[in-house]
Amino acid sequence: MNSEIHLDKIVCSFFLCLVLLTVSYTVGKGFEQAIIPAAKHQVRIGSFNIEKLGKDDPCQAKNAAEILKNYDIVAIQEIMNTSATAANNQRGDKGIKALKQILTYLNADWDFVLSPEPNGTEKAEITGRLNTFEYYAFIFRKSKIDLVPSSAFLWDEDADPIPDLEDQERQFDREPFIASFRVRDGRLDFTLITIHAASRPAKWRRDEIKRLRLVYEKVQDSDPYQDDVFLLGDFNTSVDKKEWEPLKGLPTMKHILTSSDKTTIYKAKGKLSKNQYDTIWHQGFASDEDIIIETAQVHPAWKENFVWPADICPPVEISTRENKRIWLYRRHVSDHLPVTVILHTDKDTDNFGTT
Repeated sequence: MNSEIHLDKIVCSFFLCLVLLTVSYTVGKGFEQAIIPAAKHQVRIGSFNIEKLGKDDPCQAKNAAEILKNYDIVAIQEIMNTSATAANNQRGDKGIKALKQILTYLNADWDFVLSPEPNGTEKAEITGRLNTFEYYAFIFRKSKIDLVPSSAFLWDEDADPIPDLEDQERQFDREPFIASFRVRDGRLDFTLITIHAASRPAKWRRDEIKRLRLVYEKVQDSDPYQDDVFLLGDFNTSVDKKEWEPLKGLPTMKHILTSSDKTTIYKAKGKLSKNQYDTIWHQGFASDEDIIIETAQVHPAWKENFVWPADICPPVEISTRENKRIWLYRRHVSDHLPVTVILHTDKDTDNFGTT
């Protein structure tokens, strides 16, 4: 019996290697290139939920770096507070270590700004669920982008109360994280707001999406010389839902994707789901001049040059090379795909550098 199992593993590993070699060859010969870097006077921005970053997967950080090397700045969601315990350590470090490992795999040109410790840890200490809280981060190329000093902050719910808040401990299960940046080559400066919206209960999620208008307006109005504000993240809500109407009511508010774009992956099928949970929102009057809209896309990240454990084999019912790659990506990287668009760095007209 043991010899049969061992033989099955050998056959599986051989078949997987053959599939991956064939796919790598096919990508070069026929598949459309997954994504192209930004050109001179351009930067590529993106948003990426790296599922449970910090989980015990030896491939995740390296594979995430393989994806992120295509970008200039990315909002990262789901950096886990893993290893936190109520007894002796409220600030878990596995997620943060995994984030730092990603930057090590990239190179010394990369830096990051991490959100403050997640709110809600006092209640979590009582329930013993500290490791379920998450951090955000923005990672960026230092040679192309600077963080505006003292601009990074977590949304302050005490400073901006909401009168209609009911049946929810806070405005947001995970408060939005905000930071501003300037490019080194050009006039572009911009502010990013990222969020990982509540997955459930559904009422909480719907309420959170409605409240994003308040957040966006507050950030947009906070600096008269900064119009380029991008709201990006994992909203756990398709953009056609009614709860988006308050945000869509802002002048020229739009997002970068089309209705056919899908951003999540089924767990067991090796296929894209029907969901478009991730996107990038902006106001056209402010940022249309900067956005190269034809570069807006969901990044087919499963096409990148990844590494997998040798003993992992997709289920036999997943038969195509492409679906096997998607299954492996879903297992060892994330259940979400990055969303992205390229910006001009020399078109901005909102009084860059004015104080």
